[in-house]
Amino acid sequence: MEIINLMNIHKKYNKDKPNEVHALCGVDLVINKGESVAIMGVSGSGKSTLLNIIGCLDKMTDGNYLLNGENINTKNATELAEIRNSTFGFVLQSYGLIDSDKVVNNVRLPLLFSKKYKPNEQNDHIDTVLYRLKIANLKNVKVRELSGGQKQRVAIARAMVNDPDIILADEPTSALDSTTATEIIDILKNLKKKGKTIIVVTHDINVAQKMDRIVTIIDGKICQ
Repeated sequence: MEIINLMNIHKKYNKDKPNEVHALCGVDLVINKGESVAIMGVSGSGKSTLLNIIGCLDKMTDGNYLLNGENINTKNATELAEIRNSTFGFVLQSYGLIDSDKVVNNVRLPLLFSKKYKPNEQNDHIDTVLYRLKIANLKNVKVRELSGGQKQRVAIARAMVNDPDIILADEPTSALDSTTATEIIDILKNLKKKGKTIIVVTHDINVAQKMDRIVTIIDGKICQ
């Protein structure tokens, strides 16, 4: 059952200007529910642009995007914000955490804009997620005191906490040693086993090969 269907997606930056950049050129891509997909390509190939469009962080210039059968093109800014918070969990390359704040407060952020968990349920739910990621003991530690691997676990906890259908990870292992990177990929694979759809942008073929499928993008075009 497909969860994402991209049809003839184009993305142009500085459209119709001398410095126009055609970042995506007619991308067609179908991703099924519960599938894990690696998107590979050199820097500037368009893979992060593609991930941002999938996650409704950026809008396409042309084309159609069906998410769970709904046309994303028809959604307004408020609806897109709701989709981002309820459907997607984002794991950013640079973690995207608030270094001066505690782990628990970083993980709580998506719940502040969600109706999935009542305020009196949130603490127990956060504790459960932290326990699953083996960082329950770090709950009240400030992010700046953590190692890179611990920060990435916190980032994944934040991505998981709102129980999204799709996890989007942008180079989740690039700053990690090989042992920690393997642990992070194992976490993502376990999320897949629980029915989540996993989409990973990576330069690392070892990471990509652990996904169900590899999608290669070159100069804004998918090369299957």
